Amino acid sequence: MKEGRMKAAVWHGHKDVRIEKVPVPAPGPNQILIRVDYAGICGTDRHEYAGPNFIPTLTPHRLTGRTAPLIMGHEFSGRVEAVGSDVRGYEKGEAVTANGSLTCGVCEMCRNGRYNICRKLGFLGVGDDGCFAEYVTVDADKVFRIPKGVTQRQAAVAEPLACGIHAAHLVGDLNGKLVVVIGAGIIGIGAFYGAKLAGAKEVLVVGRNDHKREIIERIGGRYLNTTDRDLNRYVEEWSDGQLADVVYECAGTQETLDLCIPVCKPGGTIMVMGVFETPPRVDLNTLQEAERKILTSQAHINEIGEALACIEQGKIDAEELITKEIRLENLVEEGFEELLRNSGRHVKVLIHISE
Repeated sequence: MKEGRMKAAVWHGHKDVRIEKVPVPAPGPNQILIRVDYAGICGTDRHEYAGPNFIPTLTPHRLTGRTAPLIMGHEFSGRVEAVGSDVRGYEKGEAVTANGSLTCGVCEMCRNGRYNICRKLGFLGVGDDGCFAEYVTVDADKVFRIPKGVTQRQAAVAEPLACGIHAAHLVGDLNGKLVVVIGAGIIGIGAFYGAKLAGAKEVLVVGRNDHKREIIERIGGRYLNTTDRDLNRYVEEWSDGQLADVVYECAGTQETLDLCIPVCKPGGTIMVMGVFETPPRVDLNTLQEAERKILTSQAHINEIGEALACIEQGKIDAEELITKEIRLENLVEEGFEELLRNSGRHVKVLIHISE
């Protein structure tokens, strides 16, 4: 069992993240202790740094009972360091990644395998100590082995890609469909890949600058900068007047949500993946008059395994999505502050943690 202390990025409050030495956690009976190689900065991590903040400070987390200070992060890859007394089948040094969700295991949704909508759902880095550290503990049933053809860097991107694959599963039949994805960050690119893997005829990714254009076009997508062209007119022309079969909202703003309905065909589907800082307004009359459906998606279930397989098979180019790599000690300035200054330039910033 690993003992001693480790480096970790600990959240103490708004824009107060400190690199500290803290005790290495011990795995519970059904947990695995993982030495973290790479961790990804998620949009929720940026929210935790700069606001709005979801890490509990006064009222304990509904599942774990934890409050700040907490170690941040939930996207990562690493290697097995130790296992709990009831865990079988894992060897020290195995390359793994994990689903960072925290679930009760006993509610109706958990019992039915839909633990991503557990009544007490939480996440590493928000409800319990996360992966922006040299070591992290994770429930063994949420751990995924990394295939031999996938690097640790690539595996660290599997979690947000799994969100897009899960959303495609919820949408259903995408074969031969025209799809619009509004939002060109990692969630939007995950939605792009989810739709393409499900057989979409063509996917248009929509953003507000040209920083992502080359990436989107290199991975096989069509890109539209809405500061250059009107989205409604473009989609009319692109679809020969039919509009999009499916529209994904992946930015979590009122502005991007408002863009969805006009480009969604009658009887089409709007899939909302973005996380909104303030509750959005939805024009239900316009949805109803054309029987447009609106769906929502929360994280993922076991789709990390699918994402890893697609990376190994060359169906997803994970390296293309990594736009910056930093060290843990530089997390605040080169990670969070850089994303606040230049979020439009980045898809995924990785933290290289282990030596």
